Amino acid sequence: MSHSDELLGTVLGIAIVFLVVAVILVGLFYRPKAHKKTRSRSGFTHGIDDTLIDGDGSSGD
Repeated sequence: MSHSDELLGTVLGIAIVFLVVAVILVGLFYRPKAHKKTRSRSGFTHGIDDTLIDGDGSSGD
């Protein structure tokens, strides 16, 4: 093997080791951002049925 082949192998080996270590560190320390909790259905509709709307069937007619 020539000197350039050895150098290329060394660089590739270091790059692979670096990549593996980076993936491990990201896996250990990365926590996905908590998405804002979407409103629950009950919270979203709270107050909507408090008003009488003509023709909605709740008037008792």
